[in-house]
Amino acid sequence: MRKQAKREILISTTPYDKRIAVMERGELMELVVEGKESSRVLGNIYKGVVQKVLPGLQAAFVEVGLEKAGFLHVDDVIDRNIHLNKEWGENTSDDKSEKPSIDELLKEGEEIMVQIIKEPISSKGARLTTHLTFPGRFLVCMPGTDFIGVSKKERDLGKRRRFKGFVNSIKSEDVGYIVRTNGLNESEVEIEKQMRSLEAKWNVTKHNFEYTLEESPCIIYEESSPIETTLREYFTDNTDFVYIDDINDYRAMKEYLRTLSPDKMDRIKLWSSETSLFETFKIEDEYEKTLHKNVGLKRGGSLVIEQTEALVSIDINTGPKVGGKDQAKNILETNMDACHEIAKQMRLRDMGGLVIVDFIDMESDEDKEAVVNEFKKSIRKDKQPISFVPLSPFGLMEVTRKRVRVNLMTQKSKECSTCSGRGFIYSQETTLSQMDRWLARCAKLRGPKGLTLVASTVMIDLLIENRGHYFKYLEDKYGIELDLVENEAAPMSEYNFFKTETGEEITNNYQFRYK
Repeated sequence: MRKQAKREILISTTPYDKRIAVMERGELMELVVEGKESSRVLGNIYKGVVQKVLPGLQAAFVEVGLEKAGFLHVDDVIDRNIHLNKEWGENTSDDKSEKPSIDELLKEGEEIMVQIIKEPISSKGARLTTHLTFPGRFLVCMPGTDFIGVSKKERDLGKRRRFKGFVNSIKSEDVGYIVRTNGLNESEVEIEKQMRSLEAKWNVTKHNFEYTLEESPCIIYEESSPIETTLREYFTDNTDFVYIDDINDYRAMKEYLRTLSPDKMDRIKLWSSETSLFETFKIEDEYEKTLHKNVGLKRGGSLVIEQTEALVSIDINTGPKVGGKDQAKNILETNMDACHEIAKQMRLRDMGGLVIVDFIDMESDEDKEAVVNEFKKSIRKDKQPISFVPLSPFGLMEVTRKRVRVNLMTQKSKECSTCSGRGFIYSQETTLSQMDRWLARCAKLRGPKGLTLVASTVMIDLLIENRGHYFKYLEDKYGIELDLVENEAAPMSEYNFFKTETGEEITNNYQFRYK
């Protein structure tokens, strides 16, 4: 049996997407999926043009070159030292000055430097700020301030003062810093090395803003790749290993880590097994759950997750055992299981905004308190800020969670032209991914090597376009002979597998479980 590690990072690459999973003690904690065609803009910095200033909203709309103008609130324009002193509890003055109006700070047609802090979601444009940040593994560089902060996990006042003094003595004049938790045990040499790297990014960004030949609006700094971002946020001393199944990503990762933590390079490992990386670590079933509205609970019952424009509703359904002799106990257990699964699904799907949870009705105040405490404990693993209101008299819990990118269901599905948005079908990319993962499970369980795939015209065309790039990829990856049969009447996301030799359908034999 495989020993459970403290933290494992798994990175799987295919021609159509890149998936990154973070596991802690064998449990999937975070899941990031980047499609080949997806445009990730979080953290990018732009030379924007103020389109409209709205004093009534204390905000402005800024053109940055995306489909919709970005939204910039006055709080993200005023002196950032006010926020930093408040957030880090190091305010040395009683500042009660009145907040300036947005039209005093910005003028229409003005060129400004802005960073995306929340990606465009649905009909809303990106959320912007003028308070730029360049995050690293050990430090966060903050242009436009002289503030120096140290992670609140460092409680030794003497060590905090030494960190501040050292950083202040070697930093550039126009930047401030936060020393992150990962940097608390690093040497001064490593801290200074990263400081110079972050300040170099800032200097390039400044130069691009002043001297770019492109017409405004335009991008002047692009955030790191998803892999580098994952390493930066999750790769710590507690990380036992990082497995990567793509040789190019493996080499890039080793090079990236060589400059930051050369002593930890041996933790980066190339996955060379014939068995799929995500299948081996049992990620595939968890990933499949995130694409369905019904999610089973371990002791019976299920969650029904419905996503709308304004909110996400989660209904907890009872299992077959509820209604027995000890009904109250069974209901409590189902609600407790739901707390853990809801917290997990919010992380994996990156739910945001308002989430309404409808727990099964409980009579006892003690049971209600136990469920609230279990939910509070379950959400501690989430890196995003979460707040919630305890159960209402109707058994409802209101939860808010900060979201900075498009959630997984929206990203991996598209609006159905037949039902005009009342439901979803899987996109071509997601359907191809399901076929790939079906073949991975078939190969793991030593299924037949001769297979016939019956699929829609759209999917067959996708498989054979570009000289059969995807088709050859699937055959070579799993060592199979794959025959393609077009079904003109089939929906785009429907497919079936058969044994070529006998004609027996085996689709359900290797299908994923999500209920």
